[in-house]
Parts: sequence; structure tokens; C-alpha cells
Amino acid sequence: MLRIKLGLLASLLAWTVLGAQAADTDTLRVDLKRALEIALSDNPTIKIADKEIERVDYSQKAAWGALLPALSASAKYSHFAVAGKTIQFGSEIDVPTEFNFDASVSLSLPIVAPALWHAIKLSALDMQMAAEKARASKITLRNDVTKSYYNLLLAQDSYEALQDGYNIAKQNYELAKQRYENGMAAEYDYISAEVQMNNLLPNLLQVENGVRQSKLYLKVLMGVGAEVALAAEGNLASLEAVVTGSAAGISLRSNADLVQLDIQQLQLQKSLQLQQSQRMPTLAGFGQYGYSGSQSKEMALNFGGAPITIESQPFKMLSSGLIVGVQLSVPIFNGFTKTYKEKQIKIQVKELELQREYVEKTLTVQAQSSLDNMEKAVKQMESNKKAVALAEKGYKISGTRYNNGMGTMLELQSSALALTQSKLSYHQAISDYLSAKADYEKIAGE
Repeated sequence: MLRIKLGLLASLLAWTVLGAQAADTDTLRVDLKRALEIALSDNPTIKIADKEIERVDYSQKAAWGALLPALSASAKYSHFAVAGKTIQFGSEIDVPTEFNFDASVSLSLPIVAPALWHAIKLSALDMQMAAEKARASKITLRNDVTKSYYNLLLAQDSYEALQDGYNIAKQNYELAKQRYENGMAAEYDYISAEVQMNNLLPNLLQVENGVRQSKLYLKVLMGVGAEVALAAEGNLASLEAVVTGSAAGISLRSNADLVQLDIQQLQLQKSLQLQQSQRMPTLAGFGQYGYSGSQSKEMALNFGGAPITIESQPFKMLSSGLIVGVQLSVPIFNGFTKTYKEKQIKIQVKELELQREYVEKTLTVQAQSSLDNMEKAVKQMESNKKAVALAEKGYKISGTRYNNGMGTMLELQSSALALTQSKLSYHQAISDYLSAKADYEKIAGE
């Protein structure tokens, strides 16, 4: 019976190991670089931005196409279902025409068209704006993915630190239980050790749930399905060398918001020029070739009792010809509508100038805040790193004292809790620095 149980246990362990290996094979393991590559390739916002560039490109080509000659053709066929009547020499007679046919081909070409030229330049600015919006989308996505990745590392490291703290509490509980059973410790030590161990479980479960939520959010940003198993490689401690300090100064030259405002300023200026060009004359060349003909049917006419028969005629061309020329259009008066539209655009230019000034001041404050947070995180990390070393040393001392009967369980528990808290604070400081650095890079447009 024992062999059967051992055999079943061995089979269960083998199946568990194989299942774990299979799951590990299907796991998507990413570092920050890989996560950014996947996000910039598969995230829907990036695809939408690329489609917008494609759309604006066609719009720009359409604006250039207005410079090309425009060719059109038309044809008209008229059939006389009921013979027409006409009065001639005081008598009403039928018209023998059966049908008419007219056809024409027209060609027009802009020669002098200032408004069209400004519209082409405006379409070029639209393409520039679409490209800048696409760059802004990538910067925002890069910031979101970076911070989400660091949050996942923080959650994993926090879970590991709490797991270590739980294991320490469990060891203290086993030690206190053994000493209590041997009559070497009070019941209070045994009970307090069990209470501390149980108190850590809710925090451990909460952080474990935080790890799952961080993975789900990172998957959304990366554009992968929720069913994909994801694992973030590395830990925050390995990034300690990156925590070096803040940037030398604030630079907003590449900020996406300010660049877009500058492009909008150019667009408004070009729109003003486009509106002003509506006052200027335009010159266009044109050409037209026309062709017309008709066919008549046999018909009997009666003039004063003397019938006359008109024989049917086959289709006959009546006229054709080619006309070429130029057309000059000069706007004179349009109810001051152009003047009022120009004033509206000038007001928009002033509004945009004020908006840009306000945005620049706000971004400067945000950038300085990010730099201050980076400096603060550097100092906190250095302090917390020393605190971790001292807490580890303190825990060893308190453990030795308790085993030798010189310390108390409360002292051992306090040192264990201090060790866990110092590890959490150390990881939090690194995460704060990396998040602040990512925010500054977003503001700087990097």
C-alpha cells in the first residue's frame, strides 16, 4: 500500500513538473526593451496614428492634383416622342425632327491661382501635424509602458520581500512553538509569533493581486491578449546603477505639445494667407470641343390643300467646333465676409500665442517637479540601502540573543518587521526614481 502511494505521489510530481515546463515554454518573457518593441508594433493607438498619416498623405496629393488639368465630357440625346409644332407663314406645322444629339469635351487648367498654392502649403503643414501627433502617441505609449513595467517590477519585488518576511515570521513561529513546548518560553511568545505570521498573509495576498493587475495593464499597453502568460525579467535592485541623479537642465524644445502648438500657429498663419488670397484675381485656361447633330423622319405637310412629302433624313451633323481661351476672375465685393473671416483668424492666432505661453510655463513646472522627485529618490535609495544592511544585521543579532535566552520575541519580531519594511522602502525609492525619470523624458519629448 505504501509503494502504491509513493508511486502515485511520484506520478503527480512528474505531471506537475512537466506542466510547469510546458507553461514556462508558453510564457512571454519580456524586459523593458522587448515590451516597448511589442507595444510600438501592436498597440492600436500606434496603428491609428499611422493610418492618420496615410490619410493626410492622400489629402496632400489631392491638393497637388488641383494643379493638373481638369478634363470632363458630356453628351445629350433628345428623342421627340410627339412631333413638335411650329407656326410658319400663319400655319401650324409639324417638325419632322426625330432626335437630337449633342456632345462636348471640356478642359480647364489653373494658370494663376494664389488660393490654390496656399492650400497646397497648408496641406504640407497638415502632414507635418499628423507626423508630430504620431510621434506624440509613441512618446505617450513609451511612457505608459515604461512606468507600467517598473510598477510590475515593484509589485514582484514587494511580493518577494513580503514572502521573505512571511517566511521569517513562520520560522519565528516554529521557534517560539518549540521553545514553548519545551518550557523555555512563555505562551505569549508563541501566540504573538502566530499572530504576526497571520497578519502578513492579507498583505501578501494583496500584493499578489497587484502583480496580476500590473501584468494585465502591461498586456493591454503591449497589445497582447489577456490569455497570454507574461513574465517581466529582472528586478529593481539590478537597476540601482541607473539611479544617478537628475538631468543638468530643463529642455522643452522637443516637447510634443509645444511642437504641435507651433505647427498650429503656422497653420493659422497659412490659413490667414489663404483667406487673404481670396481677394486676388485668378486666371485659368480652358478649351472645349462641341459636336451636335439630328435625324429627321418622313412626314407629309399640307400647304393650302397641296400635300408635300418630306423624305426622312439620316443622322446629320449640324455643328462642331473647338473653342480655347482664358478666363480672368476678379473679386470686387462680397459683403465684408472675407474681412470678418480674416479678423477671426487673427484672434485665433493671439489665443494660440497665449495658450502656448501657458502650456510652456506648466510644462516647466512639471519638468522641475520630476527632476526634484528624481533627486529625492536618489537620497531615499541611498538611505534605504543602508537601512536594509542595518536591518539584516539587527535581525541576526536579535535572533542570536533570543536563541541564547537574552532577548525577547517582541525584539525579534520588531527586527524582522524592520527588515521587511526597509526592503520595501528600498524598492519603492528605485521605482520612484525610474517613474520620475520616465515622466521627465516624456515632457522633454525624448
